[in-house]
Amino acid sequence: MSLNKTKEPSCLVRGKAFHKKIQDDWKKTAQGDVVAERTVLKLNKRKGRVDIFVNDDDPEGTIAIIEIKASNWDVMTEKAVKRNIRRQINQIYGYIDSQITKGEYVPTGEHRSVSPAIIFPNTPLVESIKKYIEDSFYEEGIVVVWDNEK
Repeated sequence: MSLNKTKEPSCLVRGKAFHKKIQDDWKKTAQGDVVAERTVLKLNKRKGRVDIFVNDDDPEGTIAIIEIKASNWDVMTEKAVKRNIRRQINQIYGYIDSQITKGEYVPTGEHRSVSPAIIFPNTPLVESIKKYIEDSFYEEGIVVVWDNEK
């Protein structure tokens, strides 16, 4: 009896490779304590996993929360673009809330702030879609980085 192993879709393989590349880059270059795949307990009591978590070790400093997404915006409908943006923002805010509050919205650290960002591999081909994505995240205080623009 043989076991059939199904191959992962190529988009998933590319996404995992991008994810690993970005995490490795941050581990080599970022200052502070860099943790990839850090588990956090969100306010809804569910566990989440931050792609890159950076603690600058300063009690009054900043915690960085970076989400890595291999979204291919060029193949999405307008409705799908909006839905994905909203889902990604909500995910990041779940991580932010886990760092600035404990249950009853009591700060976990004195004067600590959270700096959220999201990294995508490539800019969309259509400039208006790129602008819409950036504006949507910026309105929520989340920095957008396009890896191909470095």
